[in-house]
Amino acid sequence: MPKSRSRKQNQAAAAVAATDAPLETTLPADVEISAAERAPDALSVVAPWLTLEAVAYIALGVCAVLLRVMNLDARPLAPDEAKTAAAAWAFLQSQPVGEFSSPLLFTLNWVAFLLFGAFDVTARLLPAAASALIVFIPLLARNTFGRTGALTAALLLTLSPTLVFFGRHLGASDAAVGGMVAALILFWNFRASQNARGLYLGAILAALALTADATAFPILVGGAGYFTFAFLRTRRERAAAESAAETVESKWWRKPYARAAFLFAATYLLAATTFLLNRDGMGAAFNLLGAWLSALSSLGAFTTPLNYVLAYEPLALLFGLAGAVLALSYRGAKTPELDILRMLAVSAMFAFVWYSLGAQTRPADVVAITLPLILLAGWFIGNLLERAHAEIRASGGASSALSGELPVLLLLLLLTVLLYFQVGAFLQQARFSPALDAFFRQLGGVDATSLGPALATLGLLAIFLLAIFVGLSMALVGVGRTLTLLALALCALLLLGQLRALWLLNFDTTEPLREIIAATQTPQHLRTLVHDLEWYSQNRQGDAHVMRIAADQELGAVGRWYLRDFVNVTWTNQIERAADAQAIVSPADAPPPGDWMGQRYRVRTEWTLGDARGFDVWKWYVFRQGGSESAQTTMLWLPTLK
Repeated sequence: MPKSRSRKQNQAAAAVAATDAPLETTLPADVEISAAERAPDALSVVAPWLTLEAVAYIALGVCAVLLRVMNLDARPLAPDEAKTAAAAWAFLQSQPVGEFSSPLLFTLNWVAFLLFGAFDVTARLLPAAASALIVFIPLLARNTFGRTGALTAALLLTLSPTLVFFGRHLGASDAAVGGMVAALILFWNFRASQNARGLYLGAILAALALTADATAFPILVGGAGYFTFAFLRTRRERAAAESAAETVESKWWRKPYARAAFLFAATYLLAATTFLLNRDGMGAAFNLLGAWLSALSSLGAFTTPLNYVLAYEPLALLFGLAGAVLALSYRGAKTPELDILRMLAVSAMFAFVWYSLGAQTRPADVVAITLPLILLAGWFIGNLLERAHAEIRASGGASSALSGELPVLLLLLLLTVLLYFQVGAFLQQARFSPALDAFFRQLGGVDATSLGPALATLGLLAIFLLAIFVGLSMALVGVGRTLTLLALALCALLLLGQLRALWLLNFDTTEPLREIIAATQTPQHLRTLVHDLEWYSQNRQGDAHVMRIAADQELGAVGRWYLRDFVNVTWTNQIERAADAQAIVSPADAPPPGDWMGQRYRVRTEWTLGDARGFDVWKWYVFRQGGSESAQTTMLWLPTLK
């Protein structure tokens, strides 16, 4: 055989052996792209960049946008949303500007109203679209996350119930936390690669984050604190490279850090002041730091952020903590590559401790905890998937999975569904199904009417089903693959629960929305009030918005927002003196002087789970039942036609 032919066969055999080598089980795949990754995808024939991975990110980006903008005006603006929208509308109309907390949201609303008009959709549109960009954060650290880990993290960011909810809500917590995390990653990448473009983009994102919401500060403090520690740890190795880089440009204004500082200051100024048109926005931007520090003005309930994470993000909590422990505890040659992951872990822990201690916290503050945990969870689950892939390939490939893992996984899902139905039946009827109820009587001799015996029975049933699954899995695929399969099965079950929470939190049409993360809401009644006013004004005055209205100031920003189109509205706290009004909107029950007719409307609702315990908590979690609600009402008074 010719030597050249033999050499080619040896090279091909070595490439196959390198491809079949098992992946690492504790860290992401190597930064260097393997032979399998260098192989052209079928889609790359159309365009060099259009690989299967690129298509996956495009699909996730489209899905993230749709989840955040679909049916965006289904619910009226809540009171905190209406403050920003009403202030931006008043500023656009050259009227006195009310209170607002986020300069970036104010600017985005002003731009949206200027271009598209003022509606509930346009008030939420630009912040919702901007929040969808957090899906691409894993791409900024793809070498650290690995290809599988980055895609998994992007998927979890797309389907996160809390991130989607606050993205659809007129708030800036997604933009603040996502922008600051991206800025820190880009800054770290610049330290490693000296790519100035990334540094400039990071400076812009950091400025936008600091004008968006107070949740940017725990990420900044926690992440910058860890990076400072990492810089001090490796300062000797970086000293020579930094000194060499500094000698390239002798003029200070040509240095990357100086340009980045200029971009940061310019972006901060323009975003805070609405392109230099609203100087009061600078004060609101500075107040964000005070709002973050005021969270510790008194001690809180300690468990509030944990309750939110447990209720809506259990997958991120469980696997994110596992990823944080792995990243922080690993010691080896790849330790420097994990600094971004460690920064995320430190930031999440710092935000969790801060908001657990503070009493002056908001539901939106949970984003500072969940987003870093989701990124860590994606990295950890990506490693599990790579490990499972390597184990399956080493033991027979797809045929082995079809005859081993797949039947066991389907059995586990079936047993879990049966257990879920048993739990649901018990919570609804305070008893099990007939067969299980008879078994329970045999064990305890009493009815299942208390939480303790019920949980004991359900626990025994769960352990029994889990033992069946583990025994069958170990017999079919072995111990190592069983542990990996257990972790992936748990991930799949939690992901199904996350999809359910995503739907209930963001697309359920019941009113009020029984969610602990959305206590204060604006009911549809307020829109009905506006519609009735427009109808009466059209029929009596010939124009839908010219009726003279006296409105009580207690309606607040919500009332000002929804009555914005009426040109003759007088806001007062002395309704009885509104003698020339053709309509009165007042929370008072007493009618105004004369023969007037009235109609009551609900303009604000509050729902809380309260001090629920035991069955009540589980009933809420499974069926969204229970809790207590209260409503603020107002009266619309109109003169009787003669």
